Amino acid sequence: MLVSLTVVGAARQSFTKTLAVTGADAEAVVASAWPPAAPPGLMASVEADPRHPGLVRVTQEGLWLGSPVARDEAFGYLLARLRSLADAAQRLGGVLHAPGVSLGPSSPPAAGDTHTLYVTDAAEQEVLVNLLRRYSPALIALCGRGTVGPQPDRVGSRWLTDSREHLTTRYLASADPRHLEHVRADIRRRDGIADLTRMDVAPVPETDDRPAGVLVRCIDAQLSVTDLRAQALLLAALALYARRKVRAGNREGNIPQAVLEKNRARAVTQGLRARFLPEGDRAARAADTVPARESVRRLLDELLLPLGRLEAVPEELVPLLVPVEGPDTGLPPTRSQDVLTAAARRGPNELAAQAELLLFDARPGGLLLESLRRDAPGRVELLLGSWARRLARAEDTRRSGSGGGRRKGGDTRGDKRGDKRGEKAARGGSDRAGASGNHGRRSGRPDRTGQDQRGNPRRNRGDQDRGRDRRGGQRTRGGSGDAGTTARDSRRGREPGGPAGPEPGTPRGGMSDT
Repeated sequence: MLVSLTVVGAARQSFTKTLAVTGADAEAVVASAWPPAAPPGLMASVEADPRHPGLVRVTQEGLWLGSPVARDEAFGYLLARLRSLADAAQRLGGVLHAPGVSLGPSSPPAAGDTHTLYVTDAAEQEVLVNLLRRYSPALIALCGRGTVGPQPDRVGSRWLTDSREHLTTRYLASADPRHLEHVRADIRRRDGIADLTRMDVAPVPETDDRPAGVLVRCIDAQLSVTDLRAQALLLAALALYARRKVRAGNREGNIPQAVLEKNRARAVTQGLRARFLPEGDRAARAADTVPARESVRRLLDELLLPLGRLEAVPEELVPLLVPVEGPDTGLPPTRSQDVLTAAARRGPNELAAQAELLLFDARPGGLLLESLRRDAPGRVELLLGSWARRLARAEDTRRSGSGGGRRKGGDTRGDKRGDKRGEKAARGGSDRAGASGNHGRRSGRPDRTGQDQRGNPRRNRGDQDRGRDRRGGQRTRGGSGDAGTTARDSRRGREPGGPAGPEPGTPRGGMSDT
């Protein structure tokens, strides 16, 4: 009889895609855009940013991205909204593009894409905030980018470098409103800011029209819908991972704030070229640092099971995999901004054309995967095939059960080694007990006859005497013959057949009469 059913699935989430308008007024572009028909259950809001002239924000609320079909529908509708804005900007004599792409002297600066992950309770909110806090340097290094234009920009995140509205996330011991007031007071005392949403990752309280959530605002505005899709999938996997931790009764530990702030500063300035300090309390030496690519690789490895649960395909993850896993397969660590940087060298017209193609490409992998397949098709397929197998193994593990038994389709070498060690220990223990007759006394555990440690010596000495009375040619009850007795006596430091002395560690008195 089925009493209850608990399903740990993907969470609802929202994102805001930030765009830039050059050569036209952003508010006029938004007002003159013709919105396309929305699929059932999808909606989007478009507004010009009042604080930053030239920026337009498109927000999609309450999305469920738990399958490729759902993701195709959501990002297909986003692409239709972007095309309507681009047509409106063209009618007004302007151009719509990603922030941080310099198409003229009046191009808006770099900006960011924000994401909101909705949670079911305060415990999940606490774990998700702390989990994203732990991986925030890796996320900044992976998703950050510099400006694209005539002059190369090698900074890790131009948006966070120039921003004065971001704070490093604080650890949350609880998501209770009273504890959040203490965190807010600490931020006010140290940084002079009392707004928790200034942090890179911040808890969002529940309102009348939406549940509680977690705001992620440390990811730069992406150059294409393909990149945005990969990052939304990555955040959905992190939210699912946090939800599974809560269901298992686990929490996220605290990383020292000083270590986190140093790693964040390195990610902002150097990106994937940075080296992070280890997440420990002790002061780390320069030789103990970890490459940012290795930190991202560990993050992706840890999310294999949630990604498999979300039915992710390797093509969707290309913007995340190639910068990290590409060098291992002989591919350059190429990103979308590298494609635009190469176009910028050929002139402003080529840059504008390539930026438009990149922005309105919503295919999994997009223009980046197309260019890589053109330059190195074999190596790209090697990378995609490797990750396809890893995701399949993770899905087989989930179907066979995450705890206890041996994983199907996964790496069973550890299980085999454990089985062999167990068999060897069992054989070795029985052989030693049969050869010396006192294995139980040395290990402090009962021997084969069930006698305790103090009862063994007298019985064994009696058995040895009876064995010698029978002219030494037969085995005694302890399982030792002449060779076994001689070897045991030599270990005790006396001549064979001499008086038996107490074993090291054996109590002197209190032997039982058996």
